[in-house]
Amino acid sequence: MIKQGIINFFKNLKYFFTPLGTLALGLVFGLSVFIPGVVAATGDLARGVQTILSDTTVDFNALKGSLLTAVKALEWGDPLAAVRTMVSEKWLTETLNSCVGAFVGDTAAYSAAFKTVIGEFTHTLGVQLYAVIGFTALGMIAGYLLTRLLIRRNMAKRTLRTFILHALVDSLLTVALTGVCAWLATLWKPSIFLSVLFAVVFFGSVSLFEAFLIHGRGRVTFKEIVNFKNVMRLFATNLIILALSAALVAAVVFLVNVIVGIFVGIAFLEIGFIVIALNAEAYVKTVAENALPPQKQIPVKND
Repeated sequence: MIKQGIINFFKNLKYFFTPLGTLALGLVFGLSVFIPGVVAATGDLARGVQTILSDTTVDFNALKGSLLTAVKALEWGDPLAAVRTMVSEKWLTETLNSCVGAFVGDTAAYSAAFKTVIGEFTHTLGVQLYAVIGFTALGMIAGYLLTRLLIRRNMAKRTLRTFILHALVDSLLTVALTGVCAWLATLWKPSIFLSVLFAVVFFGSVSLFEAFLIHGRGRVTFKEIVNFKNVMRLFATNLIILALSAALVAAVVFLVNVIVGIFVGIAFLEIGFIVIALNAEAYVKTVAENALPPQKQIPVKND
């Protein structure tokens, strides 16, 4: 089982560009909304500041230069942290007051107006950011579903009837186990740790049981599939695949950078989780296919 699971993981890495492509497509759609929105919001912010300072003799070219200097001074070694800082209302307010203060001295008379236009800017930015997140999430979900479909065809293809049966059994058992774990936690808080351990073993047993019903019933015996040894093997297989996925992500981060590592790593993790979800079915299907059919007894004619 362990060998088969690892082989399936590496074999299905050929679908790497499927989740990566849908994720990139979702991100492109999101950025197509985000970038024009940010440009428009930045223009509104600049016009708002210019209107507020219309009664002063501020050199707006010099002000723009000082703002750019403040942006460059951020820690761009960690680009995500730098962007979070740059678009925060607090940093924008403090930086604008500081830059304007170099020209007009006391900025107390303008602080309230600055806060208003900056608040409008950050609000617009937040809305645009949610659009990026939404489209990216849709791309990720679409990639997961499509990749799962492709991998399932390789590992454990099933009919519509077996799909519905699996969904019903899995839903009922998941709800039942969640309820039992929650109930035990109310009786004795440390039981949550025992519940987690029990859940790992239980779900391994359930996965093998479901796989037996779908692929092994009538071809192999129940004890041959659902036993403690197979549950532990399944757990070890899934743990190894999860570790391999994490190692590939870490390698990309080490060789390139964190942003690329996160983006590319999503594809590795999706493939890893899909293979983990299908390991039990793939194992039982293989065992069932290799099982010898029952021998038909040939009647002996008496002379």
